[in-house]
Amino acid sequence: MNIRSTHAALRVPVAAQADNPAPSRPGLWQGRAAVLLGLVLLGVTLRHAVTGLSPLLGDVRSALGIGTAGATLIGMLPTLCFGAAGFLAPVIVRRLGAESTALLAMALAAAGTLARPFMASAPLFMALSAVALTGMGIGNVVGAPLVKKYFPDRQASMVMVFALLMQSGATLPAMTAVPLANAFGWQASLASWGMLSLFAVIPWAIQLVTMRRGDPIAVQSGSVLATGAPKLGLGRLVTSPVAVGTALFYAMASLNIYSMLAWLPTVMQQQLGLDRTAAGLAFSIYTFMTLPMAAITPLIANRMKNPIPLAALLAAAGPLGYVGMILGVGPAWQMALVAGLAGGAFPLAITMFNLRTRTPMGSAAIAGFAMGIGYLAGTLGPALGGWLYARTGSWTPALWLYAATIVPMTLGGWMMARPGRYLEDKFA
Repeated sequence: MNIRSTHAALRVPVAAQADNPAPSRPGLWQGRAAVLLGLVLLGVTLRHAVTGLSPLLGDVRSALGIGTAGATLIGMLPTLCFGAAGFLAPVIVRRLGAESTALLAMALAAAGTLARPFMASAPLFMALSAVALTGMGIGNVVGAPLVKKYFPDRQASMVMVFALLMQSGATLPAMTAVPLANAFGWQASLASWGMLSLFAVIPWAIQLVTMRRGDPIAVQSGSVLATGAPKLGLGRLVTSPVAVGTALFYAMASLNIYSMLAWLPTVMQQQLGLDRTAAGLAFSIYTFMTLPMAAITPLIANRMKNPIPLAALLAAAGPLGYVGMILGVGPAWQMALVAGLAGGAFPLAITMFNLRTRTPMGSAAIAGFAMGIGYLAGTLGPALGGWLYARTGSWTPALWLYAATIVPMTLGGWMMARPGRYLEDKFA
């Protein structure tokens, strides 16, 4: 196949990328009911191993004799496992397909979550936590290519739903962990959300069976018109401005958000002199902002011919909030709200996984690359902040460091969102 025909083959899916109705637009459930249910359950089960544990960490440490070093390792496991899974997931998608990868992700999440509370040793608990988190990390990556593959006619709305479900799946386990533990014990509380991951295996198993039976509707819904699509390994991705920009944008977003999740209440108390209640209120505003930003960011990005200004705004939101905290501009809750607008960075990047690729395999490749680098940066961010505070006795240097990320994040956003660029074109 020559270059011209390869480009033509790769361009076929792009015509279906917009959310604008086409004359033959299928119904939402037509031929893809199992996939729709699978995406819903996938989205809502990608964070419970993290947020469902945090409120119960004291119980776990007491029961298993986990010291400070062990607790620190548990705190680092999510971003480490998500980062490693980011690099691993595209390889699995290439070999098994997106549907089998989603099934594997949910099976690992279910097995690790259901088994870990009943282990009598700390190493086994941590190992099974890593199993669950690796499954969830693979699920992080496979969501965008599945949307691109099965819902090319509704990409904006489906990415919005998926992002909202991810945020809800982070919030609900944190809210229910203590009440469930009070009623049934900490072990039952930790294991409870694993049942949802187990249920999430079912629709993907149904879809695989349907595809193997050759059901024409299911096969047509899942077809990929990308004959001759290039292989996108790590060696090629590091030479692509789209991939590098997306990874840089995602990495800076991850560094900032995970740093604030770790340190913002402490900063509010030690830097701004707030009491525990006021600091908790400001922190809740910061975390709440992820929900509306997850709802509106994909819709706005899909309707913009040039999303670079949106990327620049999200890159500036966190630093503006940090500088406001340093200078004491306005009440703390307002600065937390401004910084919380950066919660739209992750949904924007997920949207770009599809808007800047031509095929589901391209979407999986760039998602894995960006998330692999991004979550490793998310591990580094809190450590840098804690180290700077220990060396200086003040949170000001750490806040200035986080504020300086506006430069690489804006650059990454420009490389990622620049109109007319598609990942596969460089290698076709």
